[in-house]
Amino acid sequence: MSAEERPRRTGPSRRTAVLGGLVAAGALAGTTRATWVQATAPDLAGTAQDVAVGGADAAPAVLALALAGLAAALATSLSSRWVRFLTGPVLIAAGLGAGLASLAPLRDPAAAAGSAVAESTGVVGAEVAADATSWPLIALVPAFAVIATGVIVLIAGGSWPVGSRYRSAAVTTAADPAEDPAAAWDALTRGEDPSLAGPDEDEDAPRAGTDPADAPGADGAGTPPQR
Repeated sequence: MSAEERPRRTGPSRRTAVLGGLVAAGALAGTTRATWVQATAPDLAGTAQDVAVGGADAAPAVLALALAGLAAALATSLSSRWVRFLTGPVLIAAGLGAGLASLAPLRDPAAAAGSAVAESTGVVGAEVAADATSWPLIALVPAFAVIATGVIVLIAGGSWPVGSRYRSAAVTTAADPAEDPAAAWDALTRGEDPSLAGPDEDEDAPRAGTDPADAPGADGAGTPPQR
């Protein structure tokens, strides 16, 4: 196929989409390690305790969806065009769900910090004073990047090459067992006997590149004189 007949690629390549998805989902997971809510609550002695609540505790769904985005980005590297119809929607859903989940600590920081505060102070149901930091808003950036990656996978995935044609070319091109010992094992795998020679050739047939007149028996040449 000539260069003019080959379909032109539209949009980013598969490698770019995979790397972009991994970076975006990894950054989204990384934001959950930061402090999303600063809370204050009394402990068992009645002393106010300051509790720094991380994103994994304030919005656990964000971390779970980020890991799902990482898995979908890795699956996109498979050389099958139909995979994009699975990984693309998963990336979009993961980014959209993580973005919505990151807004929960902004709407109600005390409720988001409830479980972490109870574990830290040992008091369940205590009055909690909490304020959200800027990290829930920062998490929206990689969440949108995950969504964009999913859209790219759906749109540009149809023009990505499929690796099966390279495997079929390797199978159809067999090496000579006499030149490559490993080819003998390949021949045995295909059910062939590499020890058998090819079709027997007529030894008296003239070889290519020789004059038929020089062949034995041609016009009496090469035969003993008659007495």
